[in-house]
Amino acid sequence: MKISLVYSTFNIYFMLFVALLAAIVSPSKSNKTDPESQCRNVSKAFDNEKLVEYDAAKKCIESFPFDPKFADDTINAVSHFMSSYYVFLDQAKEEPPKGFTYQPVDLIKELNSLRKKTFKSDYDFITALRNTIFKLKDGHTRFNDICYQNFIYDQNLTLYSVVTTDKEKKQKQIFKDKLDSSNNNCEVTEIEGKPALQTIIDFANNNISYSKDLGVRFNMALAPSINTFSQLFTLREDLPETSTITYNLKCPKKSYKLTRKWSVAFSGAAFENFCFESRNISAKITSEDKATGSTSSDKFKTLVSRSKNNKKSNIKHAKFVTEGFYLVNDDKVGVAVITDENTDSIFDLVDGLKQLNKRGAEKLILDMSNNIGGDPTVSTFISLLLFPSNRSKQPNFFPTSININNFTIPIIKKNFDTHSNDSDDYNPFSFLSFPSGKPFKNVNEFIGPRKNLTSGLHLNPLTRDELHLLKSTSHFRWTGDEIIILTNGFCISACALATLYLSEFYKIKTIAVGGLLDTPMSFSTFPGGFDTTENVIAEEAGDNITEVPRENALLLTIREAYDFNKNNITTGVLEYLFKPADFRLYYNESNARDPSFLWVDAANILNKKS
Repeated sequence: MKISLVYSTFNIYFMLFVALLAAIVSPSKSNKTDPESQCRNVSKAFDNEKLVEYDAAKKCIESFPFDPKFADDTINAVSHFMSSYYVFLDQAKEEPPKGFTYQPVDLIKELNSLRKKTFKSDYDFITALRNTIFKLKDGHTRFNDICYQNFIYDQNLTLYSVVTTDKEKKQKQIFKDKLDSSNNNCEVTEIEGKPALQTIIDFANNNISYSKDLGVRFNMALAPSINTFSQLFTLREDLPETSTITYNLKCPKKSYKLTRKWSVAFSGAAFENFCFESRNISAKITSEDKATGSTSSDKFKTLVSRSKNNKKSNIKHAKFVTEGFYLVNDDKVGVAVITDENTDSIFDLVDGLKQLNKRGAEKLILDMSNNIGGDPTVSTFISLLLFPSNRSKQPNFFPTSININNFTIPIIKKNFDTHSNDSDDYNPFSFLSFPSGKPFKNVNEFIGPRKNLTSGLHLNPLTRDELHLLKSTSHFRWTGDEIIILTNGFCISACALATLYLSEFYKIKTIAVGGLLDTPMSFSTFPGGFDTTENVIAEEAGDNITEVPRENALLLTIREAYDFNKNNITTGVLEYLFKPADFRLYYNESNARDPSFLWVDAANILNKKS
């Protein structure tokens, strides 16, 4: 496998894994450091949209003193919400299923262990807290600080990993450089004196938390065929350990060492608002600034929309039909590039499929790489759009449940008795009963047996727009044998639910791209269920015991989705079921730059399969 440097454009990354909204401060200044003086030049540079040096950024963020009371209050709040509402708390303690790579974690125990520690700075405490939560390897769950996580650390290069096409079939790391194009296409043999491949694997294993599958995390560390997506090794949200990284490059005409500094920017709102004035919660920080909810796609929307624009120019071996839709193999195979499951995207999806159908595409590739998820009802909608036999009624889909506790029971009863039309997780009228697909008859049916705190089984009803589109759209020509799913594993949340359902219940074959050589890899990741923030939970559940201080944001998975069999019996929690792809492709020096090469390969697999 080869790692290559790719151009990285700052603006594209401003939404990448950035904390929703939070602000960090300490109530008193350290005798040794004054955050205002340490950060003043940094602040001025950011106000003028300039970069700063690593050392200046480090001194600034480490100048906020550690506050034991703030730390204790934060741990109390995080522990309360995670123990009361996080649906995977017990399963996280268990050994990972075969195919997944992570360490079991007793989260509450580890959070309590943080109380015994004294940290050098506020940043050190926040980092320890984030890393503790990241051990869950749950992409829906994280702790975000708007000051620290709005820093962006960029190497101005990209690495990608390719598998050679010779008999040796080695995995190599290739380089593409924004600052010095003479480094483009050089092979990276070592990083910081260690073999490049192992360095990336270690980073993916230890520093990336957005999947339980190491192969998917490995892909996220590098650049996929959309060159401007993940790249978490060279584009980071947390302060790197060192001010530079040294790469050993093997180029066509020479081999040498390249040492590259981090350039540091700040995204989002004014630096002062979130890192200075928030020490006293300034008037500029309003209640609207705090995160009020989230689907997994929130932090990726800007990124993906811009990636779409970049992608079109890279397509050399497919015929453009309309935005996101192409034809390959003499126009016999259609390609639908689906980058999210947002309800406002379903009209374009239907239109694109209609055009492929009209052009006579005999088979269909669903490219769901780098899909940011979205609304769970769209997952159901996609299956009904392609396989309309159940359009006349709400079909069964992966059911979900929530934790039930003493706060939520009165709220659930009140919502039911008042026929509330609020759309929240504790309103029985927001969901349908599984497996009947009908409204809940009473409160107890929604609440369920409360075994291990979990509720009854719930389904998300389709929206009016979805029902109207299904009713007005004619059947497409493609059968399950004539469709194949292609992903690089980063098909998250609602995307994961959609692909898992199509694979399991319609027997659509799947292809995973990239990952580790000769190691099975998932075609989707963190199907979870649904995530939200602690302040939304407090509002919906009436839980006002505590709150996360200083406008920081805790996001957590509050719904877990279940697999089920033909008898409508649940058979496991999707988040902890390893589902490897049926087929495997690897990035090479061609398809790493142009995804149409992958589509041609997928079409060949599809033709052989059928």
